[in-house]
Amino acid sequence: MKYFLLILVSLVTLSARIKAQEQKSSPSLTLDGYLSFMPSLYNAGDSSLWQVVLHNRMNINGYISDNFNFSVQFRNQIIAGDFVKLMNAENGFKKENYFLPFTYKNTFGEEYLISSAIDRLWVQYTHNNLEIKLGRQRINWGQTFVWNPNDIFNTYNFFDFDYPERPGADAIRIQYYTSNTSSLDLALKIDSSGYPTGAGMYRFTKWNTEFQVLAGYYSKANKLVISDTLPAFKWDTKDLAAGFGLSAGVGTVSIRSEMSYLYSVMEKNDSTNQFLASLTVDYTLGSNTSMMFEFFYNSKVQLSGSSFFGLYEGSQDVKTLSFTRYNIFGQVTYPILPILNGTLAGMYFFDNDFTGFYAGPTADLSLEDNLTLTAVFQLFYYKLNNPYTGQDEWFNSNFIFLRLKWNF
Repeated sequence: MKYFLLILVSLVTLSARIKAQEQKSSPSLTLDGYLSFMPSLYNAGDSSLWQVVLHNRMNINGYISDNFNFSVQFRNQIIAGDFVKLMNAENGFKKENYFLPFTYKNTFGEEYLISSAIDRLWVQYTHNNLEIKLGRQRINWGQTFVWNPNDIFNTYNFFDFDYPERPGADAIRIQYYTSNTSSLDLALKIDSSGYPTGAGMYRFTKWNTEFQVLAGYYSKANKLVISDTLPAFKWDTKDLAAGFGLSAGVGTVSIRSEMSYLYSVMEKNDSTNQFLASLTVDYTLGSNTSMMFEFFYNSKVQLSGSSFFGLYEGSQDVKTLSFTRYNIFGQVTYPILPILNGTLAGMYFFDNDFTGFYAGPTADLSLEDNLTLTAVFQLFYYKLNNPYTGQDEWFNSNFIFLRLKWNF
């Protein structure tokens, strides 16, 4: 652990030196990032779990020439607490959802874990209207805020607020700008099981509205681990994918939408065909107050765990974006003071098998230009089947986070 901290301090010092040099010349290498300290508490019924996370991010960007540039970005964490026991993490290099094993984890005792991951590692070639990017990158095709049916390459968990960069993909991406308002985007990725996902998207503007259409092939090897003593349940997903999205604005109101249809090409497995659609409406009021509402429909829910905590922590893909078939989200952001920003978010999700509510008040306090203190509450109230009684019962799970974050 002491070597990890030594490396961390060295990199922060190097960042300060590079920033000082930037004032005198234009360097070919830049380094920035942040350091945060976040204790948290999870409470469900009579049980409570605690955790403390020291989180560091390093972004190294290099500019080789007018045509070539690259990026290497690290996500480093020291985690202590009860959640480390529940992880049952194995030491060594991990693939996670990537093809290449650039994540390293090492546990110390029962309550301490060090994790270091390279979640961006790419080189980009640019020539006129052409861009080619190769390596670990984020392919952002989504238009809406919480649920993104068009993001077939790298989806994310909305409740993981401490990862604003979001996961990426080991992929090659080719973008060609056919005009100032239109482009063609082609991408191919390989996941941790060696399964490919490839698609093309055409984006254009008409009637003051940005449209996008996409088509491709989506595949994934799925695994559900029930316990350490039972074998994992595995199955494959192979689908033809088609999607559509739009983004429009009228005055202070913006409307965004996206939808995708996944058609299974697995033999005798047509029941996995799936339709997903999201619609977002943003509205800006006076005094920098904003409101947002989003609706999401998922024709086939594939729950990733037998408990709510399993659902909350579960890794997501485009086919497991939501807990339920119907989902409604709302959020209001208001500047309470010039240095204090408040946000209140809420969600209602429901279908025949699962119903629940979510409330997420957040407060951001600016202590200095690069230092912020954030308090986050995640409150859930939901109905699940009790495996001991066989009856549907209401439960509650609450998370409290307090984060001090310094950007450098």
